[in-house]
Amino acid sequence: MLLRLATSNIKNRIRDYIVLLTGLVMSSAIFYMFANLATNQQLIKSNLNFQYASQVFIFGTILLMIITFVYVMYANTFLLNMRQHDYGLFMMLGAKRSRVGALMVLETLIVGIGATIIGILFGILITGSLSGFLFDRLGLEIQHFNPLYPKAVAITFVLFALLFVIASFMNLQSLVRTPVLQLLKQSDSVDKFKFSRVRLIIQGIAGIILVGLGYWSLASIKTLQLMAIPIALITIVLGSYFIFKSSILLVITWIKKTNWASKKLNGFTLSQIMFRVHDYTRILTITSLLFALALGAITVGAGFHREIPMIANSQSSFTLSINNPTAAQKDSIKKLSGATSYTYQQKLDHKNVYYNQAELDTKPFKEPVPSSDFKKPTKFKNASSKELMENTPPDFAFLAGTPKPANIKIVPDKAFKSAKGTNQVVELVTVKDIPSNYKALTKLTDEQNKRYPSAVDNSGAGAFRSYQFVSSVFGGLEFIGYFLGIAFLAMLASCLMFKILSGTAQDQIRYNLLLKIGTRRSLLKRSINRELLVLFVIPGVLGIIDVLFGLQMFKPLMIDPYYNISILVGIFVIMYLGYYFLTSWLYKLIVLPEK
Repeated sequence: MLLRLATSNIKNRIRDYIVLLTGLVMSSAIFYMFANLATNQQLIKSNLNFQYASQVFIFGTILLMIITFVYVMYANTFLLNMRQHDYGLFMMLGAKRSRVGALMVLETLIVGIGATIIGILFGILITGSLSGFLFDRLGLEIQHFNPLYPKAVAITFVLFALLFVIASFMNLQSLVRTPVLQLLKQSDSVDKFKFSRVRLIIQGIAGIILVGLGYWSLASIKTLQLMAIPIALITIVLGSYFIFKSSILLVITWIKKTNWASKKLNGFTLSQIMFRVHDYTRILTITSLLFALALGAITVGAGFHREIPMIANSQSSFTLSINNPTAAQKDSIKKLSGATSYTYQQKLDHKNVYYNQAELDTKPFKEPVPSSDFKKPTKFKNASSKELMENTPPDFAFLAGTPKPANIKIVPDKAFKSAKGTNQVVELVTVKDIPSNYKALTKLTDEQNKRYPSAVDNSGAGAFRSYQFVSSVFGGLEFIGYFLGIAFLAMLASCLMFKILSGTAQDQIRYNLLLKIGTRRSLLKRSINRELLVLFVIPGVLGIIDVLFGLQMFKPLMIDPYYNISILVGIFVIMYLGYYFLTSWLYKLIVLPEK
């Protein structure tokens, strides 16, 4: 009976549950995406070649669990506020408080577990499609990655089910302690809050100190090593919370005393912001952390995406060498984007490989110039035939496609023509962008290895072999950076958007009253735009500051973690503003309907 009544109540108010379900589905989907990486030890060991990879994921999981807990508690509060009038009405009509409590617990579990199951399925779908897109675009091969990972499914389901069990019993305790009349009139009451200015100042100073300590620990990761991450995790979370709780209220209190606050609807807008900031302290903290995590992860991914080809290209002046290319291989080379190629004639006997000195003078072989500044692109110089004989570059020594470097003989044109041995040609191919040509280069490499199997185990010639090696070392970090950056960006949007839209029922009453007393609709829209803009800008600014300091921890792994950071921040801010305009449009659609 209770089950039928619970499902009927949810079905009848499905429009009210849409916002709640959407947020919970996104939350569980994003958590599953992270758990898919964090719980797969084979994936971490095979693709993340740094010492504390597993520990970093453990701390990341803890942080995401904190974010998820706060998010679920907000969903729980929203669910209780939405239904408490109905529960009070049931009890006024004679229903026992225990039966109403059981109904409430059942509704909470149905909504929570249902959203979790849908979220896990959605997370599996997103994980598969997003990883396939990234593998294709980035030209990476990640070992032991599986979009459907049973351990991640189990952890996500157990965590969310446990959180909703806790939430349902918290709702039950609230229901038991609240008088029936208060349940019926709860939506008509006004939340009042008082604050001490001295206490807020102390909290603000403590927040700045804690955040500064977190930034210092990230910058000192070489010294603190693994301890830097938990220190930063605790201090930045607490510091951000204190900053949001104190500084904004103090600033708004000061602005409300100015003449500007008395003009038009500025006073109303400031009061709305003050009320929201007091109520939104935790969600603003979470939003700033998610903003920092999303932007930081994408920045790291973009950094490795740039540096992997750069490191590979510094090892050789050409991308790939093909011995005696077939007609099909020549056709494949022509289809490469941004490709140039040239050939050398060779004569190979059982001891030596002969090169034509005249040909090397006409088409000089390029070798890298040693540089102390490893952050700058490698320069190459033309190597004379004498230099090639005295100090043979590794990639030149393997151009013959032999299992080990051949004994190189550079001889004049006449001597080359009279030398005995097998005539062959080696074609050196250079492409500007290895990742965009990854599939075609892999195919050419595989064909080369099939034709010359004895040479497969050597270091090979060309930047593409170096690219494959460097990708095996840092490619996992590149993939995880992009993957988690997109995931955190999606969760960032759903968190703040859900919190704002979940309060529209009460806000609609306020704006309707203002419309009835003659307030222009244009002024109300302007007030809403300003109010929501503050809620988006404040965590965004702190999130950017978090990223600028947080990238210090990647200095030991990356050449320049701040490369093109201004462009990436600009792109990210534009996307973030897109979420703001969407939220503002949906909010005005609900609280200021046309009719």
